[in-house]
Order: sequence, then C-alpha cells, then structure tokens
Amino acid sequence: MDLTTKAIALKTTDYGESDKFILLYSLDYGKISVYAKGIRKAKAKLKFAGDTFCFGNYEIAQTGDRLVLKTCEQLESFYTLREDIVVYYSACAIAECLVNYTEEGQSEPQLFVETLRALEQLVLGTNPLTVVLRYLLGFVKFQGFALDFKHCAECGNVCKKMFLDFQKGGVVCDDHRTVESLPLSPGVVSACNLLTDMPFDKLKTVTFSGELLKDALGDISQYISHSFAPNKSLAELLHLA
Repeated sequence: MDLTTKAIALKTTDYGESDKFILLYSLDYGKISVYAKGIRKAKAKLKFAGDTFCFGNYEIAQTGDRLVLKTCEQLESFYTLREDIVVYYSACAIAECLVNYTEEGQSEPQLFVETLRALEQLVLGTNPLTVVLRYLLGFVKFQGFALDFKHCAECGNVCKKMFLDFQKGGVVCDDHRTVESLPLSPGVVSACNLLTDMPFDKLKTVTFSGELLKDALGDISQYISHSFAPNKSLAELLHLA
C-alpha cells in the first residue's frame, strides 16, 4: 500500500553504508519513521528528502511493518534556517518538541500547520525568540498542558501577582502558590497573554525586548522540562541569544 502525505523532515539516522531512516512529521499520519534506501550516496536523486526541515509531498510504500520512501516533491527546503545560528536553534527547538514530545502515528493537523507557519516566520526574519515563544505556548495547549496567564488555575480569579506552579500544572495566584512556584514578572505575563493564539503572520507587529523574551522562554522551558523532558535545543538557544 502506498501513502502520500505532506511532511516535514525532523531528523535522520544513518543506517548501513548508504541508507537512512528519516523521521517525518506528516499532516495525515503525525510522526512517522521512513526508510530511505541509498539516500546518502553522492548522486542520490532524493538526497534532499532527508535534509532537516525539508517540507514536501512524500510518497511512501508500506512494506510489512516498514515504511519506505518512494519519492518526494520538495515544496520548501527551509535551507536559509541554517544561515543564522540563533534562527537555526530556534527551528531545532521547534523540531525537538515534535521529536520528543509527540506519539508516533497520531495525526494532529493543526499542530502540523502551526509548525509550518513557525518555520515560515523564521525564514521571513521575524524575531526568532518571539516565534519560538508563540510556538511553545501553542504546543503545550495542543498536548493538554495549556497555560492561562489571565486566571488562577485553582480559584479562577484574576490576580496581580502570578506564579507558574509545576505541581499544579498551571499559573496560580499568590494565595495558591507552593514553595516550588516560579514567580512570573508582569512583563512575561503580558507577553504570553498577547502571544497566546496570535496568528503567526501577525508576530512581526509586536516587539519585545530580548531580555523579556529570554525570561519568558526560560520560564516556559522549565514548565516543558517538568511536563515532558528538557528541550536541549531550547537550552542552547537561550545560551546563544
């Protein structure tokens, strides 16, 4: 049986002398691993299909329990993501969410579209930290760990002082924080409120200081580490930015 789907290449693993396994995030099938025979050869026609961030129409054959790459029509290479190290690690932080925090074979079309829109904004020169913060806020929402920066997760009240509580899995007020709660600055709360659910093509209309974005990403990074696992690319991005 043959499958055809739009997909983004997230990472590859060398196999044998000239083959690879390509981990794709696809519109129709979610995260899938595809065997690409001979793709590492110098003159391989489908060499591009294994490039990280390649976006294309992938045609795949199902052979037993293995998915095998047949052909690929490249729609966007996203090659320019590699030209700036901060932009590159921003894209890697996005890809790592899909690689490490999603289940294989579970289609999430809206998350696929969000990923594609985020990569497009990185190519267009939108502030990469803004793009990553917006993506992460959407990602945790899709995974059932949404953060509400307007109301306390415990009492529902609007409060001036807000804290990120890892045990309770949300943002809480002063009355419901624990000893492990992380205080959120008013600037971080404001930025996250503004960016949550903002269309990606509107991100260029907002401006935040680099320090504020790093603070916000640092807070979200701790939340992701507690809810899922550390995002190494995000940690490297915060080190470089």
